[in-house]
Amino acid sequence: MTTRNPDVHLRAATAADTLAIVRLCKASLTRTYGSFMERERMRPWIEGTEVEDYVARTWPRMTVALLDHEVVGVVALDESVIDLLWVADAKRRHGIGALLMEDAEAGLAAAQAEAELECFAPNLAALAFYESRGYVEVRRYFEAASGVDKVVLRKALRAP
Repeated sequence: MTTRNPDVHLRAATAADTLAIVRLCKASLTRTYGSFMERERMRPWIEGTEVEDYVARTWPRMTVALLDHEVVGVVALDESVIDLLWVADAKRRHGIGALLMEDAEAGLAAAQAEAELECFAPNLAALAFYESRGYVEVRRYFEAASGVDKVVLRKALRAP
């Protein structure tokens, strides 16, 4: 069951948050993707600088979720795309992902009629979360870098 924690606060990410965002993402990459992705394909994210480089480029378009002044979730936008959504393993199913999605969708709705995101096809928990929020699969494709199929999902944010 998902519960909402009233002590979670959202704010725009700052440069000072980048290390915490990187730690958050790297902490559960293996747990989240390890059941369907070869470790060698995850190596650039886990051991390399892929995550650091991404966060360094993207933090100005990120919102963080804070609990007791600790970054426990993050969402990143890229035009009409929700580019990344991550919640700390221990804080999942507490409504943090929903809060971040609501914030991202509200921000996108001001300029976009729909939101789009991608998800690894075997990540069934994430797919179920997005579908429960009204996202619908529009296509699938094989991503060579990960060796896994990805699903592209869209959701109308306002009436056309």
